[in-house]
Amino acid sequence: MKKLLLLGSVALLGWSCSSALDEYPPIDFVKGPGSETTNGHALIDGRAASFASIAVRKVDHKAEKAVEENALVVTNLYASAEGYFDVNIPNDGKYRLTVVHDGVAYTKVVTRSDFAEPGKADVPDTVNLVATGIVAGIVDVPEGSSSVWVGILGTDVLVKTDSNGWFALPAVPANDSLQLYFVDEKYKKDLGEETLYVQPMESVLKDYRSLDDGKVVVLQKDGTPAAYATVALRASDAMVEEYAVQNQMVDSYFRTDTNGKFTMKWPKKGDYRLTVVSDGFAFSKVFSAKELPDLDTIKLSATASISSKVTLRSSAEYAWVGVYGLDVLVKTNNVGAYVLPNVPAGDTLSLYFLTADSNSLYAEWKTAAEPYSTQFLSPVMVLQDFEADADGWYLNIDSLKKGTEFKTANVKAGIEKDSIRGSKVFHGKYKLANDDYAWALIGTSFEHYMNFAAIDSIVFYAKGNGSIRLSLENWVSPTVNLKAATDWYSLSSKWKRISVNPAELCVGSANEETCFTTWNAVKGGVKQFHIFVEGGSEFYVDDVTLYGALF
Repeated sequence: MKKLLLLGSVALLGWSCSSALDEYPPIDFVKGPGSETTNGHALIDGRAASFASIAVRKVDHKAEKAVEENALVVTNLYASAEGYFDVNIPNDGKYRLTVVHDGVAYTKVVTRSDFAEPGKADVPDTVNLVATGIVAGIVDVPEGSSSVWVGILGTDVLVKTDSNGWFALPAVPANDSLQLYFVDEKYKKDLGEETLYVQPMESVLKDYRSLDDGKVVVLQKDGTPAAYATVALRASDAMVEEYAVQNQMVDSYFRTDTNGKFTMKWPKKGDYRLTVVSDGFAFSKVFSAKELPDLDTIKLSATASISSKVTLRSSAEYAWVGVYGLDVLVKTNNVGAYVLPNVPAGDTLSLYFLTADSNSLYAEWKTAAEPYSTQFLSPVMVLQDFEADADGWYLNIDSLKKGTEFKTANVKAGIEKDSIRGSKVFHGKYKLANDDYAWALIGTSFEHYMNFAAIDSIVFYAKGNGSIRLSLENWVSPTVNLKAATDWYSLSSKWKRISVNPAELCVGSANEETCFTTWNAVKGGVKQFHIFVEGGSEFYVDDVTLYGALF
């Protein structure tokens, strides 16, 4: 192993040997609080860190020999059963004090004046141990070498990378700035140092390979460096790998240094979302691979929350909601409402929605929010604009009324350019039987029964020489036919904007129904969307739009 700097009163030979315990009386580790030798007290959540391992090393201490050591420190002394210990900090400079106990640790750079002195202090200094972190990383392996040694200055831990440069530090003290050091395979050539900072129970992935790119500086809103901000780079179309609620914006794998700087080996092609997060402030933007090397300074701004909704299938209890390029993932409630907390502001976010079983992409939507805000956003969905072939849309007539016919062969045949609308529209010509109940319609049938309980309104444009109505239906058979329809709207030769909210869907399948009961009978399981005409001989329809719906 290595020669150790033994500090304090340590007489521990044979501590783990039962025969030695039989031969010698029990060892008195330290004296009680307030004694001449006790100057430290180690606690874990307010309880004594019994027999915690304690060591002091110079701040620039490195392992003397190339021997793997997974322990943070090779113990100099142990605390008592009550967590008390004495440690003599030399007066010739700065030292790293490290206290370790079963997955928790405390570490800090101290001088003699920083810590209670044996024989002088009436009250010992308290050190609070917290959970350690885990660090994995990769470093360049010099040409001709098969590995690199990696350690932490001021500790005894020393690990070796594999042939590709990957290493793991299984227990890293949290909440203090540490310095990793790298030495070549023969343990002769210094390969540099890097600052490291982890939080309790944090797992981070670090990339320490040499970079041709310059350093990026991250600044807080006031222009000060964003020290230890978390940084993540994701493909712009990346989705979560595990379907569980994740309120964190990103699960970052490294941080900026104390000056708010970071380096990264940029990808050579593709589009990526770069995200930096620090205490409720964030920067997130999609860049092409060509743009990334030109980054030099980025500024964080306050995050936002987005509250919105998606239209669920009637059989679905919820849907998953995520943001491409981020790790956040939330669930909707049973009518599709959701909240995305603490997302980046000021940049367009591409949202994706997955079915509850996570097997298929359900819908997509782009949106944005302003800093410091909670945005209540209602999606808008163009159900049909007739710019393409209107696949899935059909024409139908009451075949029981002799003399009723559609002169337009099908929806595709009726699509034409309209000079007033400045776009393609549907133009249908028809003939109705001489009967008050004769009908013709244009519409579509949804693949699944849809829960329209949370929609805001339906808007479309129409003109013609008869009347028109909108009907949302759950038509199963001639004997099971639920519908919620509007009254008739008269058409003219001029385009008319028709806006329908659920309170206007008052016509049901029964003779006497209230608007409330009509809509409530259908809204949870809409299967057909129909626009009916009566009277006249032709009609036009364009831009059928659902407000508050997305599917």
